[in-house]
Amino acid sequence: MRTVQLLRPRRGARIGVGAVAALGLLGLIVHATAIRLHAQTAPLDGVREVDPRWHAIVNATLVPRPGERIDDATIVLRDGVVVSVESGAEPPAGARVWDYDGLTVYAGLIDAHIPVEAPRPGADAPGAHWNSRVIAQRSALDGEGVSKSKRESLRKMGFGAGAIVPTGGVFRGQVAVALLDDPERAGSESRAEVVAPVTHHAIAFETGRWGERTYPNSQMGAIALIRQTLLDADWHIRSLNVYQNDPTRHEPPTPARALLALGRNEEGSFPLMFNVGDELEALRAAKIAREFDRRFAIVGSGTEFRRLDALRELEAPLITPLSFPEAPGVASQGDIESVTLRELMTWEQAPTNPRRLADAGLTVALTTDKLRRGARFMDNLRLAIEHGLSEERALAMLTTNPAAILGVEDRLGAVEPGKIANLVAIDGESLFHKDAKVRDVWVAGRRHEITAKPDVQFAGSWDATIHLDPAAEVTLTIDDRNRITVKTGEKSERARSVSMRENRVNFVVGGVPLGAEGAWTFSAIVERDMMHGTAIGPDGRIAAWIGERSEPASSEESTDTDAKEDADDDKEKSDEPASRRAEGVPDELPMPLGAYGLAAAPESEDLVITGATIWTAGPEGIIENGVMVVVDGKIAHIGGADSEFESPAGARTIDAKGKHITPGMIDCHSHTGISGGVNEGTHAVTAEVRIADVINPDSVDFYRQLAGGLTVANQLHGSANPIGGQNSVIKLRWGATHAEDMLIEDAAQGIKFALGENVKQSNWPSPTGRYPQTRMGVETIIRDRFIAARDYVAELERYEGLSSRERERTMPPRRDIQLETLAEILAGERLIHCHSYRQDEILMLARVAQEFGFRIGTFQHVLEGYKVAEAIKDVAIGASAFSDWWGFKMETFDAIPYNGAIMHDVGVNVSFNSDSNELARRMNGEAAKAVRYGGVDPHEALKFVTINPAIQLKIDHRVGSLEAGKDADFVIWSGDPLSAFSRCEATWIEGREYFSIERDQRLRDHADAERRRIIQKILSEGQRERPQMASDGDRDRESDAPAGTDEPTSLIERLQARALEQHFLELMRSGQDPDGVHCGDCGVHHAAMLVIR
Repeated sequence: MRTVQLLRPRRGARIGVGAVAALGLLGLIVHATAIRLHAQTAPLDGVREVDPRWHAIVNATLVPRPGERIDDATIVLRDGVVVSVESGAEPPAGARVWDYDGLTVYAGLIDAHIPVEAPRPGADAPGAHWNSRVIAQRSALDGEGVSKSKRESLRKMGFGAGAIVPTGGVFRGQVAVALLDDPERAGSESRAEVVAPVTHHAIAFETGRWGERTYPNSQMGAIALIRQTLLDADWHIRSLNVYQNDPTRHEPPTPARALLALGRNEEGSFPLMFNVGDELEALRAAKIAREFDRRFAIVGSGTEFRRLDALRELEAPLITPLSFPEAPGVASQGDIESVTLRELMTWEQAPTNPRRLADAGLTVALTTDKLRRGARFMDNLRLAIEHGLSEERALAMLTTNPAAILGVEDRLGAVEPGKIANLVAIDGESLFHKDAKVRDVWVAGRRHEITAKPDVQFAGSWDATIHLDPAAEVTLTIDDRNRITVKTGEKSERARSVSMRENRVNFVVGGVPLGAEGAWTFSAIVERDMMHGTAIGPDGRIAAWIGERSEPASSEESTDTDAKEDADDDKEKSDEPASRRAEGVPDELPMPLGAYGLAAAPESEDLVITGATIWTAGPEGIIENGVMVVVDGKIAHIGGADSEFESPAGARTIDAKGKHITPGMIDCHSHTGISGGVNEGTHAVTAEVRIADVINPDSVDFYRQLAGGLTVANQLHGSANPIGGQNSVIKLRWGATHAEDMLIEDAAQGIKFALGENVKQSNWPSPTGRYPQTRMGVETIIRDRFIAARDYVAELERYEGLSSRERERTMPPRRDIQLETLAEILAGERLIHCHSYRQDEILMLARVAQEFGFRIGTFQHVLEGYKVAEAIKDVAIGASAFSDWWGFKMETFDAIPYNGAIMHDVGVNVSFNSDSNELARRMNGEAAKAVRYGGVDPHEALKFVTINPAIQLKIDHRVGSLEAGKDADFVIWSGDPLSAFSRCEATWIEGREYFSIERDQRLRDHADAERRRIIQKILSEGQRERPQMASDGDRDRESDAPAGTDEPTSLIERLQARALEQHFLELMRSGQDPDGVHCGDCGVHHAAMLVIR
């Protein structure tokens, strides 16, 4: 035994990993097999327990690691370690010998993610982080660890070790690897042994609900918190190093235990373990880790198959649950109409996830975590094997792979000399066979008997006599699965309700083989080759019976009746995976999964389009009988029919006679495709959050908007705070592999500001205490943040001006993402898009912009813009307005539908926006309202949704008009694009056809066929789903799912859920989407409004 001494750093020394640990731990006692959790050993009270811990397992079939096999193996264990593994070797003298003839031995399984409770440090504890969800300093070892019942449950499946992970928080704490032994057997008073005290830092995108005051309450807020905290951790380590170099010149840095735990230096840092809710979150986690050059692992959701190509590129270790969704209800017409194709496909494809991940070359481990209530891990694993996962790979996912991911492959994961003696012995040839029984589990050389070897063998043929009048002679056949067939002459019947315990057997059989009516209940006691007992008939008669074994069981014997009944059994037992469920599962998946998903991204085409009326939205105006040539995704030529142009070789020619062509529509205010919340509404200033972090390319609204001619959208943060989050400008590249593939790389960076009732919380039900609560306060906080950003830049510049020697002796400034963003506004590098209604507030922000010397991007909504149009023209690129929204709250009562036309006449660059997933499908109709209200020229009105928003977003060099050299983003219309009777027939982005009526029809036909096929598959199984959810009659069935449920349990929770359901139904009856954006509230949907009120 050796003790690791943790010494105080000398003056001038840089803080390394050892020193970081010294500030949090007093010492580590390192053992040969594991590290004891307890710091002291209690004094012995009584006689020492004699436990030689020297064992020899003989005659075993050993699978030491995946793909290897040793017959007649002798495995010697001593002091918790594997000493030797040989075939046919004699056990050493003195060792306790265990005969495992007929058993197969594997390395003990490893659960790569076991959530455990751990105490949280108090908010006022020394070194606590300002955010209660940042608790990286705590360890999974701080709590009681894995509960006794959980350990027993895991051992029954063959697990001997696992990664224990603290629950709750964004930075949740440190992950450890512990053995699943009972503490009292391991020699500890209350804790199990630890293989690795720290392997990872656990992270999750945990948020509060909308309406809660605790930051963050959105996923982009959680990501911003992670980003800032990792920056702070590195900054804190640098500050400590400066202090250590010369403590006399500086005050010591403020204690920050969470940052200290996360800090990275020249000695490295522990990898991050992200617990994610879906495949898009996995990609977001990877992006963060790579941004900070951190090693990482992903604890997935089981839906990784939905975006496998993107995950394959990560080459990151993945821990995935076997959490397969329950079969969607399709028993009624209403159920069928409500279920989406994406849900149906996810149900069918989920069991293929482990196989697909393995085929992709990823290092994959499995976890029992995240199972749905009523689920059984091994049942689901066998279902995954039926869907193509090989047993060898399945074993690797439970042994060698988790050991490698957790960094303990030198101690766990295989049966080899020198490794911890964790073994699992099963009765049978394969751990994954549905009849396999775990006999023993060894944890660090200590044996846990899971299933006792039966003293009585029931299997075989028995000649039985039932003492009736007259006596009945029957033959009982009991197979190795304990199924009983009763036969007399040519008549036979399978017994029901079979129960075998110790030396007792009970079963029920119909009276047909006995020549009697009704069901008979049999009970008997078995003694060697004899059984005797009683039978009770349906009329209450009791008859004695006796049986004698005539021959032992033969696994090869099988009657036709047996075969038929076996098939019936497989069909009837809902907890046994049926092989037919794996039949006909498509191997190729669309992107995104579900309706309108694409088998492959559209190819770029060279085009020659003739005969169309072309609305250029540019200097050439409207061209009758025009020609447009597209080459390599760009417009190569545009002009009249008599214009000269060169037709590219192999180009596709489109005769568009009678059609109209416009630039792709641009929505300057969109909330489509944003995951995890449009608002980070907890703080008044959230400039650090980024919409680009949470783009959801799978949103079907993108496809629907393509069908209306939309090609570009400005995704904005909501209007919950005076200074909101950063925007993202995207092209609607439906079917993109990565969310980032939708971004327009050279679009001007922007940010959302907001004024008025929303940000001062006028309509909130009770005071929140959040500043500001008045319009004066809104101006004050905006002004204050700009001054802080200016000071921040000055501080950075002073530090950057120091020599390298001076920097080593100067405390580094803290990098602040929020102030960095605001500084970009002052530098003219980021545009403000400001939610605004009233004229006084519009003027206020205009004056602030003039004071600080920057130009505003757009005033959004700007319903009273017509009153101050000259001021807007002077300070902003433009105004992006609602076309005809008014009167939906107090501050909109002065809105008029002529607003856009009036501002346009004054010279303001005007665009119309949607602020709505639904309205974005018909932006051409919004443009037409400028003609109806204000008499704007039709071609100028079209600019309200094409070139004008492009100018506002500074992307007009690429899109917004049809001119040579610009991106080939265009729409083909059946008629006048401003007519409500015209239809979008095709939408092209960069020379790729993303929507057309013909393509849409093919996708619809395919979706209908897939729906029918999967629904029939579910119905053919009698609405029985995979071994996942317990039926009403199986509520007491043993489950491997963690404690807790997905459903409300208390009366008040059930009543609230019912009331919410009824409210949503009423919204749908009135034609409103419950998940749709609330009119005029900029990203707040109906469900969120319920929480607010």
